Amino acid sequence: MKFYCIYILIFSIFFNCSEKDINWKTERNAIIFFGSEPKEEKFILTFNRNGDSLNCRYVNHIDSSKVISIRKIKDSLFFGFEKFTNRNRKSFSSKRLNNLKFEFYNLKDPLVDGTGPILYNEEYGLLAIHNVYGPTIIFLKEKDDILIEKVMKVLND
Repeated sequence: MKFYCIYILIFSIFFNCSEKDINWKTERNAIIFFGSEPKEEKFILTFNRNGDSLNCRYVNHIDSSKVISIRKIKDSLFFGFEKFTNRNRKSFSSKRLNNLKFEFYNLKDPLVDGTGPILYNEEYGLLAIHNVYGPTIIFLKEKDDILIEKVMKVLND
């Protein structure tokens, strides 16, 4: 009987922990570079793992019409109607981000005015979306000017 109770307890703990890893929600600060001065906005990130698909949905805290959705399936990211692939560039990491490794994703079929690169990590979600003709957005748990500078440098390399 003891063994059965311990088994149920362990199964329950494991099942509950894995459920927490599948779906979570947090807040991210977005630093948006577009125009002369960067602006800051807060987004609610909802993360969902469903089989082989990882979904990140960022909804602006004030204006819910501002939504960014990213889906990762195997080695590809889908942003809007575009497919981004990992180009095997050396990943970006920083002590300020707990040494997480962020992979670089670029458009599968590059365009001169296209979005990219995108910096992404499966545990963190989006770190940055770069667009030379549109906004560049960096998502951080809290504002960090040194980290922002490092991210902008690697995006422009």
